[in-house]
Amino acid sequence: MAICGTYYRTSIRRVRRNFRDDVHREMAKARLETDHESLEWINSFLVKFWPIYAPVLCTTIVNSVDQVLSTSTPAFLDSLRLKFFTLGSKPPRMDHVKTYPKAEDDTVLMDWKFSFTPNDVLDLTARQLKNKVNPKIVLEIRVGKGVISKGLDIIVEDMAFSGLMRVKVKLQIPFPHIEKVEICFLGKPEIDYVCKPLGGDMLGVDINFIPGLESFIKEQIHGNLAPIMYDPNVFPIEIAKMLAGNPVDQAIGVLAVTVHGAQGLKNPDKLAGTPDPYAVVSLNSRNALGRTKTVKENANPRWNETMHLIITSLTDSLTLQVYDWNEYRKDKEMGVATFALDQLEQSTEHENLRLEVTANGKSRGLVQADVRFFPILEGNKLEDGTIEQAPESNTGIARFTVEQAKDLDGSKSLIGTLNPYAILLLNGKEIHQTRKLKRTNAPVWDNGSKELLITDRKAARLGLVIKDDRDIAADPILGTYQIKVDDMLQLMEKGQEWYNLAGAKTGRAKLMLQWKPVALKGVTGGSGGYLTPIGVMRIHCQNARDLRNLETMGKSDPYVRVLLSGVEKGKTVTFQNNLNPDWDEVIYVPVHSTREKLVLEVMDQENLGKDRSLGLFELAAAEYIRQAENGEYVVHDDKKPISADLRLSGKGAAKGKLNFTAAFYPTLNLADPEEEEADKENEKRQSSVDGSRPSIEAGSRKSLENGSVTVSDKEREPGKIDMSLSKQLSRNEREQEETDKIKLPPKLRLTPEELFKYGGSHQFHPED
Repeated sequence: MAICGTYYRTSIRRVRRNFRDDVHREMAKARLETDHESLEWINSFLVKFWPIYAPVLCTTIVNSVDQVLSTSTPAFLDSLRLKFFTLGSKPPRMDHVKTYPKAEDDTVLMDWKFSFTPNDVLDLTARQLKNKVNPKIVLEIRVGKGVISKGLDIIVEDMAFSGLMRVKVKLQIPFPHIEKVEICFLGKPEIDYVCKPLGGDMLGVDINFIPGLESFIKEQIHGNLAPIMYDPNVFPIEIAKMLAGNPVDQAIGVLAVTVHGAQGLKNPDKLAGTPDPYAVVSLNSRNALGRTKTVKENANPRWNETMHLIITSLTDSLTLQVYDWNEYRKDKEMGVATFALDQLEQSTEHENLRLEVTANGKSRGLVQADVRFFPILEGNKLEDGTIEQAPESNTGIARFTVEQAKDLDGSKSLIGTLNPYAILLLNGKEIHQTRKLKRTNAPVWDNGSKELLITDRKAARLGLVIKDDRDIAADPILGTYQIKVDDMLQLMEKGQEWYNLAGAKTGRAKLMLQWKPVALKGVTGGSGGYLTPIGVMRIHCQNARDLRNLETMGKSDPYVRVLLSGVEKGKTVTFQNNLNPDWDEVIYVPVHSTREKLVLEVMDQENLGKDRSLGLFELAAAEYIRQAENGEYVVHDDKKPISADLRLSGKGAAKGKLNFTAAFYPTLNLADPEEEEADKENEKRQSSVDGSRPSIEAGSRKSLENGSVTVSDKEREPGKIDMSLSKQLSRNEREQEETDKIKLPPKLRLTPEELFKYGGSHQFHPED
């Protein structure tokens, strides 16, 4: 009886508790749809957190806005600078929030009411009133030029802002579990401020007192914000893409476009006669990325030209715009042919395409072209999610970045401050120019990156020239830097970021280089994807003991394979039905840098299906590759026995051991007569070009010593080689300190007889 009574009371208590919880939950859901939630806990937190965070936020805003203003200064002003910025001591306030529980399962939808009213002091304590700081912005505009200039302060203070914002959070299953956040204003937010363009704090008068001006300014503000973030327009924040580590503006591969010719081109202007056609290659009809030659008076031209384009997305369209060349007037567009790049996802090669040229919906002929896509080479993705190192290649895409410079030589300017900009070069040819900043000796460029297609990495040289922008005179050079791509990759591996500028008293630049290998076929002017190895790794696979047995009946059939960058370079014979095989085989693997890793993996051979892994071991080439003081690679042939634990995918519990030895034998760094002859020809060609312009040489010798060039920077065309600039880069390269740290092996010069004799007497054998 007692047990039944206890059971009854416990059951009733549980039912009542569950019923009460259900009622409360349903009532809370009903309130979510109709009522607003208070956010006083956030406001209480902001009161204490704002004095700590606001100064840091204001400093960050000043540094960021200063760079934007420097690049956006109108021509009639000398400079624009954010002189002072503070948001005050009173934090913004979250008034309430409304949540929509009936939104889609993967969507969180909320309306946030917020306000920033620093002049409302009714809710402040006496202590807070005593220490109160009002928000204030001081923008300095400098009128005039150089030493004959005057700074004027524009003051904006007592800002107030309030509005209702809708926040939509889109969820996803993969990390970071938030795909994107969309925000927009529901209605126009309330904006108030005091603006004093003249007179400063003491004598300044608020311009909003002028009739009609306040409403006009607010209409301009709302007019600019409405297309961006006023409902129904939303401002998206792509959280997943931001945290993915793959920026959307980085290259994914190279597009080779071969334009063979065109057929039946019709000129829209019937009175223009036979056209003189040429084709321009671009993406989505934006900036021209390549152009064919012009064929005179031919409606069926043959170009047979190949252009290589670096692309960042396969969602774009390749456009071939056909123009009719005119000598005295603007070239006329005859029509456009398009090719959707998403077709390359199914097949990377499309040959003998016949693309229709259209204009105003009418056919104007056909363009014959081939389109091939060469993606960047990436390491294989393992089962545990890790990605192996990408294979080495002599062709690829280099992302060259100049991020900032410091301690530039201000003595080059009469006022002590410079207007610097940077020029990036590849093999002496200008490829990119940054924005021109105003009045700073420590510039930070937000557009200092350029992606380049490099067809011969071992011969490519990257260059940097920093200049001071002058309105009338030639822009003087503040410093230069030039380095080989291979050398910079080697320094980047050691953590080098800052490089001291050559040809200058002071100054250093922060440079970065990212390399993405591409197996580009049919490239002329380089060695293709082949990269000369620095030596070979000798792997002597002796035996294995106590291997995993993945067979339900019998035993595994093991063999060892050696992989480099996910590519199999060699393997042993297979031992049938044996968990303790004795291979005693030697595998030679060419290596190209100390960054490479070899993977020794024991596999179980299968007659049906894929072979299965019994475990692997990673061997770093850097442990065996050493350089002498003269840069020559040293033989490492100690051949110490190694007993490595085998783990599946390199992780987890070990099972079985692989016994082997490893050694390194460097290759001979032989001088290539063809390369040396080509270098001599280039030197002769450069000296002949310099000698053919004695007036330039004579007039520029003194200016070069002073860090300037005679060729006007306004007249210099991008993509052209400036011989005087190239000469100064080469001369200043001898002063660079970082390149002295790079050790290059000495070159050997052998006759064919000596090479045959040397090779015949220095062969490596498995028994060595």
